[in-house]
Amino acid sequence: MKTKLDGNTITLFPEGHVDSKNAAEFERDVMEALDAAPDAAVTFDIDKLEYMSSAGLRVLMKVIRRSSKTVKAINVSPDIYEIFDITGFAEMLDAHKR
Repeated sequence: MKTKLDGNTITLFPEGHVDSKNAAEFERDVMEALDAAPDAAVTFDIDKLEYMSSAGLRVLMKVIRRSSKTVKAINVSPDIYEIFDITGFAEMLDAHKR
């Protein structure tokens, strides 16, 4: 997964599907990026993310709990925003639709 550190914000760019098949890898990549910049604000640019299952949402919950700052999700597709809305993540994240 591509990451970008710009000042005090780390942006992560997940792609494709995050589900039970690859959630452990997704979590490892995310946590390694956060460990490299522990005080940075976190933004997920999910423009190229097509699907996120509950396994992926669990990783997002870990990030939200770990971060002392608001976690953002930008470029959220209507389908993924609907998942965020139904599960309550739209209220836990600073989510911005495409």
